Amino acid sequence: MNMGEMNMDQQSREKSDPVALHRQNAARLGPRDVVIAAYPGSGASLISNILIELGFDHVDPYSEVIAEDGRCDVLQEDLAYRSRLSAMAALDRKIRSTGTRPEGQLRFVKNHLHPRFFSPEGLAGAVLLVRDPRDTLHSCYHWYHSFSADRLAQAKGQGTFAEFLDGIALNGEPPVEGWCHFNRAWADALEGFPRSAVIRFEDLKTDPEATTARLVEAFGFERSPESIARATRNSRYENMRAHEEKSLGAGATDRPLVMRRGKVEEWREWWGNAGLAAPFHEPRLVETADRFGYQVTRSDDSTPGH
Repeated sequence: MNMGEMNMDQQSREKSDPVALHRQNAARLGPRDVVIAAYPGSGASLISNILIELGFDHVDPYSEVIAEDGRCDVLQEDLAYRSRLSAMAALDRKIRSTGTRPEGQLRFVKNHLHPRFFSPEGLAGAVLLVRDPRDTLHSCYHWYHSFSADRLAQAKGQGTFAEFLDGIALNGEPPVEGWCHFNRAWADALEGFPRSAVIRFEDLKTDPEATTARLVEAFGFERSPESIARATRNSRYENMRAHEEKSLGAGATDRPLVMRRGKVEEWREWWGNAGLAAPFHEPRLVETADRFGYQVTRSDDSTPGH
């Protein structure tokens, strides 16, 4: 099935429940698929842009439909949103012009579901993309605040950040609890997949070439240093932000952007607010964060801008 073959009535049915569509797509993955498990706000746009730039196929389970035979079709109504992301927009243009997608190698699939929705033995592997919980949940809040009313059946994040932390977010869980549950579950599940990797957002930002090379090699592939350098350069925040602004045209800066800031340790700007910081001192979050190298209770963390 090529993009554009699905009629609008069928697309509307597929898109009516984004979570159901995500689960349906998860059930139709196959032996060349690699699940990228990432709690919203962890940097999925960055890692997907790099992988597409490297020539791998990529699926967004909210804006694409995987058929029973494994082939994939983009939902027409989501083309405008996808056009904001530079490599994804280029992939969509290629599919429209050639009627084909990249084949014969890994297909990476964005994912917000828990590992219980997957059969590890039937897949190529899984990646856990993790980010400091303070930045993850702050970024998640801003995405929900700006886009959930348009893309989800029930809008979230329409109040303050503090109200968001006290409410319900992904998978019907409070944000702090959800971040812990999601990342712990996936970290424990990775050993059951044929191949796996844990990638930190911060490493993708501070040492993108080495981190990308490690990711690709974990799945038995190689890319030249030159191609990795080009892919990571094209995926820098400033380049992806410039593309999104261009795609939106006049008035872009007055509209919410997917590429909001892409900043490491943005949490330092609000950490001095005791009310906002308090949920991140919950013992289970502290323990889970430490598992991935994030020390959220260090004494020097109390000073904004440190």
